[in-house]
Amino acid sequence: MENNTIIEPGKTMTGKPHFMKIGKIFLVLDVCVLYAMQAFVFFPFYGILKQKNYGDFNWPVIGIFLVLSFVIGLLAFVFAIIGSVNGEGPLTIFTVAVKIAMIPFFGINLYLWLMLISGLLNPFLMLSIPFVAIIGVCLTYVYMLTTGLPDIIYTIIFCFRHKRRPTLFMVIGAILCFIFVADIAGSIMLHKTYKDIITTA
Repeated sequence: MENNTIIEPGKTMTGKPHFMKIGKIFLVLDVCVLYAMQAFVFFPFYGILKQKNYGDFNWPVIGIFLVLSFVIGLLAFVFAIIGSVNGEGPLTIFTVAVKIAMIPFFGINLYLWLMLISGLLNPFLMLSIPFVAIIGVCLTYVYMLTTGLPDIIYTIIFCFRHKRRPTLFMVIGAILCFIFVADIAGSIMLHKTYKDIITTA
């Protein structure tokens, strides 16, 4: 066993995963921020559909939540890089939990964007539909990718650090992390990969 491996007999990881753990906690915090932002969008929008007053759109607050989400996601990515370089454990179970927790968010997100696009189905606004659709897809993709980037960067650094070829599960798992819906399966595959490495060490 290499001296710089993350595995030691009788231990799950060498050292304490300080930076990686902080990064994964930032991911959990990001989920909370995204749900809060979605609530500020959903209730006024749903009120319009039901012709009731569930509050007005507070665009400054929504914008703050959006920027805060990107900043937190960036911090999670940075801490994941530092933790990976330090040889800390990937804590992939955090990612799996985050992605499962985000399922309702993406369902509501899809509903909101579809309702917005359906509201543009008139001769005067139809030209804006492609633009709105692109914005919706791009924002949603960034949300999804943010949750998986720490594990992707960890896998890349792990393979370079230990001078080993990535396993088939690593490759497929990392690729799936770039695909909508399949990213959940990708995170589970990466988690199983590192769990097997620990078990067989």
